[in-house]
Amino acid sequence: MNLKISKWKNAAQAPVVFVIDDLANIYIKKTTSTTLQIGEDWGHSAHDKNSMWNFLNTNLLEKFPHIKSTFLLVTGQRTGMTKDASYTYNQAMDGDEKFIKFLQYLQKHPNVELAYHGTTHGKAGETVQDFLQEWETFNTLEEAVNTTKQGKKLFKSVLGKEPQGGKYCGYKEGKYGKDSIEKSGFKWWSYHEDNHIWDKNSTDPRYKYDLEFIQGVVNIPTTVDASNLSLKVINKLFTRKYLKSIYLYLKEKKTVERHIDSLYYNSEVISIYEHTSPYMTTEQIQYPNIITDIENLNLIFSLLSKKDIWYATCDELADYFIDREKTALIITGEKQFKLTANKNLNSELTLTFHNHNNTYALHDNDDNFLAEFKSKKEVCYVTYPFKIDYNYKIIEVKSRS
Repeated sequence: MNLKISKWKNAAQAPVVFVIDDLANIYIKKTTSTTLQIGEDWGHSAHDKNSMWNFLNTNLLEKFPHIKSTFLLVTGQRTGMTKDASYTYNQAMDGDEKFIKFLQYLQKHPNVELAYHGTTHGKAGETVQDFLQEWETFNTLEEAVNTTKQGKKLFKSVLGKEPQGGKYCGYKEGKYGKDSIEKSGFKWWSYHEDNHIWDKNSTDPRYKYDLEFIQGVVNIPTTVDASNLSLKVINKLFTRKYLKSIYLYLKEKKTVERHIDSLYYNSEVISIYEHTSPYMTTEQIQYPNIITDIENLNLIFSLLSKKDIWYATCDELADYFIDREKTALIITGEKQFKLTANKNLNSELTLTFHNHNNTYALHDNDDNFLAEFKSKKEVCYVTYPFKIDYNYKIIEVKSRS
């Protein structure tokens, strides 16, 4: 029996994570209206009408309830892009009770993970070009680690636990990025803007489409920039983003659909990333963002809903990868096995074997039924919270007619 540990949970063809930057206790007024308008909120407005969360729920998450979202949280007061720029409202994550309760609501949400995205996001200069992303501001490794640990401490004071992962601000690691992430005790991190190999240099060794360990931390790539518009989103026809999409198609036959299909059929990570708001303290729009890209997001997730995928948070993805990589499958007899590792498992692993005639069940060594194997094309699979060094059996239940 060719029993093995599946690359992805439930023997899915590929995993999908939805990562959203810059959740923060901020809103930035861009209109003369006295009421909150769509796009002005970064998270402060919680459940209010036209808030970031209200917009995302109404226009995407309620339509695709299997989506799991990882929000990257700025723990302190986020700095403006220039010294003379300011947000309409800007507080740390513990700055008011409304935001604290909103964060606690998100933390309890079964489809949401909160992760780390710095304390201030960076340091403002005289111009936008002078802005330094947070990890670029650290002059020593000690400073990088201490600042990060302070940010994690604030996170824990509000939410009761430390963040398990995060991402560099602006994908800029500075001199001490990798070492500081390792020493700060993170399980996973998004190190690079890996979607660049979609439209830039595919030979750059930094960029990956799959998971890997970097100094013991799981690197979760960011592979899909959702502001790369599908040509089917015709209401964006005369925008620069749409014209760029036409250019890439005419020149290199590249489309976001083909990119996702390539990731999918190669069983690589489909990591879709966005921002909470289009508005910065400058007059520029930040891309990608959930407001501008909402039609494209609907198209992307509509395509994914027809595929064999595993929706996961970054933490769930990291747990499965760690357990998969650190665990060995030992065949102990005819349709008998055990798993060995130097640690307990944090996730449910999936085991598979090729079969298209019979049905099977998982039993323990005392012949107690544990779970039924499911079938997918010519593969039988079972997902179960296996114990290390525990003996299991695979029992044939019946032949399929």
